[in-house]
Order: sequence, then C-alpha cells, then structure tokens
Amino acid sequence: MKCCVCLKVFSVLAVLYFLAALSAFARSPDEIIIDPPYLYLRPGDIGRLEAYAVYDWDEIDVTEEADWRSSDYWIVDVSLGGMVIARSAGEVEITAEYEWETGRATVYVVPFPTPIPTPVHPAIDSGDYTGDGTSDLAVFRPSSGLWAVRGVTRAYFGTSGDIPVPGDYTGDGTTDIAIFRGSSGLWAVRGGPRVYFGTQGDIPVPGDYTGDGTVGVAVFRPSSGLWAIRGLTRRYFGTVGDIPVPYYPQGRDFPKQIAIFRPSSGLWAAGTDRVYFGTSGDRPVLGSYEPGDYDPEPAVFRPSTGLWAIRGYTRIYFGGTSDQPVPGNYTGFLSDNIGIFRPSSGLWAIRGVTRSYFGTVGDIPVSGFSINPSAALVP
Repeated sequence: MKCCVCLKVFSVLAVLYFLAALSAFARSPDEIIIDPPYLYLRPGDIGRLEAYAVYDWDEIDVTEEADWRSSDYWIVDVSLGGMVIARSAGEVEITAEYEWETGRATVYVVPFPTPIPTPVHPAIDSGDYTGDGTSDLAVFRPSSGLWAVRGVTRAYFGTSGDIPVPGDYTGDGTTDIAIFRGSSGLWAVRGGPRVYFGTQGDIPVPGDYTGDGTVGVAVFRPSSGLWAIRGLTRRYFGTVGDIPVPYYPQGRDFPKQIAIFRPSSGLWAAGTDRVYFGTSGDRPVLGSYEPGDYDPEPAVFRPSTGLWAIRGYTRIYFGGTSDQPVPGNYTGFLSDNIGIFRPSSGLWAIRGVTRSYFGTVGDIPVSGFSINPSAALVP
C-alpha cells in the first residue's frame, strides 16, 4: 500500500514537472533584438542582420529561425537568415518575428557612399577571445559600450570616447575585454583590474614587454616621444606624427619591442634598425604574412587604392577607401591573413578565407592576432 502511494506521488510530481517544463519551453521571449539596429547600404550592396531572443538576462541567436520581412521589397529585399539586398535608394523597416514577438531595424539605402565617422583606432594586443589559437570576428560599439564577438559573446563594457585595448591581461591564454579612457587615464579590464596610467592625448600600446606571459599597461605620448610602460621603464623614442607599432619577434617567443612608423617619410624604426617603406596616408599593418617566417615585416595598407604592400614578400590589392585593415590569424596558423572590415555594410572579408557580415557603421573592429603571450610560453 505504501509503495502505491509513493508511485502516485511520484507520478503527480512527474506530471507537474513536465507541465512546468512545457510552459517554460512555450514561453515567448521578452523581446527580439535585431543587430545592428540600423544599416547603411548603397544600391547593389549586400548586408546581414542578426536576431536575438531575450529571455530574462539571456540572449539566444534566432537569426535562422526568425521570419524576416521588409516594409518595401523594391528598396530592400530580405531573405532567410537576415540577408538583405539593397535595390534602390530609400529607407525601409526590417522586422524579424519569432515566437509572437517582433524585432525591428532600419536600413538606409543611399546612392552615394555614406560619410562614415572616423573611429578611434583600437590598440589591440590580441584578438583570440576563446583561446583556440584563431582570431575571432569582434566589434566594439562606443555608442552603447557593446562588445560583440561573433559566435562567442555579447557584453557591455565602456562608453563613447573609450579606446578598446583587448589583450591577455590575466595570463590565461584568452583575450580579455578592456578599455583605455584617456580623459582620466583609466585602464579597465572586464572582470579584472582597474588602474590609472596615462593622460589625454596618450596612445595606448598594451603588450607583454617583460616576457612573463601577461599583457601590461603602456602608453606612447606623441608630443614628447615618451614610451611609458607601467612598472618597467620610461623611454623616449619617436616624435609628433609617428604611429606606434610595437611588435613581438618570432611569433611571440620574445617580449614585445618598441617601434614606430613615420608616414611623412615612410620610416620604420625599432631600436637601431631603420627601414623606409610606405608613404603618407598609408596605414601600418606590421605582421608575419609569409608562411614559415614568423618574424614580422613592415607592411602597409593604402586605402586610396586598396594596396597591401608587404616588404620583401608581396603586393596585393584588397579593399578600398572606407575599409579598415584587420589582419589576423583567422585560419589558426602562425602566418597572418590579409583582411578588411567595411563599416558601411558590416562586411568582414578575409582574403582566401571567408566573407561574413558582422557589425555596422560606427563599430570599431577589435579582432587581431591570435597568439596570446601566455600561450606562446607553452612548449
């Protein structure tokens, strides 16, 4: 008799648990968020939107499951998976419906290139947010403080005016989200330390300058050529107009080295070494692009023509005027890949590897080389 009572109680509890689970499963999301909330395209451009269902504090990617619609298919066509094609000039509302909730975004199609705000260039020491040895596609959105790492995470950290300075500050082999706030000299690592070092006008140059496997705080002061590395040294190297290009020799087997690029003359200077390569208007993209040669070589990206010129290796045309260079280790190998981020459409184009849409106008790409200093110490 006792066993029968127990079985009945167990059966009732099981039914109640099943009904609760069914109710949770059938629950509608609190809201649907479309990312980016606005997108600028030119006629003929292709872009991509992503949809996220919000449950309490969780966000679930429902891009593929959502029902996408355009308010005017003559201006912008939208298909499964959030792919949008700009057909003619105008403004449309794009909706994504999922579980009876609807998210909205606006797409602007302009006949001429939309002026794109000049972003604050990030000071990236590494861009491997998962620790798998591969560069991740990632953006920082100053307007909201959003850090979005494709397929990994979305976090809010920082605000407008902050300079993103991702790197492995904790020595665990993964890139940490971090910002430098020039107005106060604040360095803040998400889930980690907060220190004050530097001032307005300083350029952050984080890196492992000691070779201990962790990224340290450092700044370059163009007005005086000062390099200040917290807890280590102060040195004068460079002048007004120089761009700091510190680097790791031999695939990060050695500490980071101080170096500058002088666009006015094309000078690259590191220690006593001097090389002339590039000209005014070029963007320095120092890296190890040649397979098997892990010592970085001077390299430039010329936005006016899309030229990538890598000293002693190759000259390739890839990208255009409004594109931002995003070289990195997107294949998981030590040699670097040529890549660009196009803010107007959120396009990431990695030469010979992939084309993906992630981000929008105003976003700052925070993808970079994947070898974190602590990972380089592992035999």
